[in-house]
Amino acid sequence: MDEKITDVLAILDREDSPSQREIAKQTGFSVGLVNTLIKKCAKKGLVKIERLNSRNIKYILTPEGIKEKTQKTIDYIKQSYQAIQQLQNRVTELALKHSAEGKKIYVYKTKSDEIFDLVINTLNGLNIKYEIIDNKEKLKKINNKNKAIYYWDSEIELKDIKKYNIIK
Repeated sequence: MDEKITDVLAILDREDSPSQREIAKQTGFSVGLVNTLIKKCAKKGLVKIERLNSRNIKYILTPEGIKEKTQKTIDYIKQSYQAIQQLQNRVTELALKHSAEGKKIYVYKTKSDEIFDLVINTLNGLNIKYEIIDNKEKLKKINNKNKAIYYWDSEIELKDIKKYNIIK
């Protein structure tokens, strides 16, 4: 529920007088849920509700609401940074191990994304040689038994992992 409240607070901070319907559209929540979340925010003192006329209401983010939104954003950034560090540490650990074992390292890539960039940058930073494989057919042609294949795509099934000795 806190994450949903944070989403609503972010919209109220970014938009000028959005309606509940507009908030619902941007968040993907129902209008009823948006109504409940705004009432909770008002009860907590995060949002001030101001009636403009009989049909229009304005939602104003209070200093407490801004503080709450900022803290949630900081927490999210910290969690994301920790996840990035954990992934980078795992790639480093595996790459050093596989390199020391004399294994040829392959990086299976189906698309460029942030994780691909992190893996490649980590390997480059360690000066570890690798080869990028960009499709299953090339993956099947790897005959070298002394290999490690790094991937993070759900496209490869468990049977493929066992068959091709893929490191997940």
